Amino acid sequence: MLDIAEYKLLQDLRNGSQQALRKLMENYKLMLAKRILYILRSPEDTEELLQELFVRVWLNRGKINPEQPIKAYLFHIGQNLVFDRIRKLNREKRLIAAYKDLQPSEIYNHIEEQLYREENRMLFEQVIAKVPEQSRKVFTLCKIEGRSYDEVSKMLSISVATVNSHITKANRLLRSYLKDHPHITVLFISSVFSSL
Repeated sequence: MLDIAEYKLLQDLRNGSQQALRKLMENYKLMLAKRILYILRSPEDTEELLQELFVRVWLNRGKINPEQPIKAYLFHIGQNLVFDRIRKLNREKRLIAAYKDLQPSEIYNHIEEQLYREENRMLFEQVIAKVPEQSRKVFTLCKIEGRSYDEVSKMLSISVATVNSHITKANRLLRSYLKDHPHITVLFISSVFSSL
């Protein structure tokens, strides 16, 4: 049976009421905290995940269906956050085990290189996203994956001239974008040459 008070609360939340969010937190925070704390055994992590949970609720408030009980939705978000945290902790444990015999400077250099590669990959994705989809696909296949124009034309069922046209278009758009953003040109070029 539909709870009228909760329906009204969720309608208000969907409409952007911060007071409705506060009321929702009052209603469910303790119940969620007990579940999260039971699994993670860390009050600090529990508090952090609860904040993240209600931030997600607020950011996705437009997707909330007031006719559905909110409790299941909140527990679903909480469960996903807990699983993400456990995966992160396991990753950290594996990293510690993998690097325990390395000197601190070696660990720092390795992590710095990984971060630099990740920054480059993200930068490359941002810049290449400016290119229309078909041209981006052709550019990626030819320039990143190293496929020949002939191979790409067969893969995509387009002519070699069309492949060339897409590459030209992508190059023109990328040059124009990079010209307007000179501070990222070197990083972008290194991203392309490291075949991200």
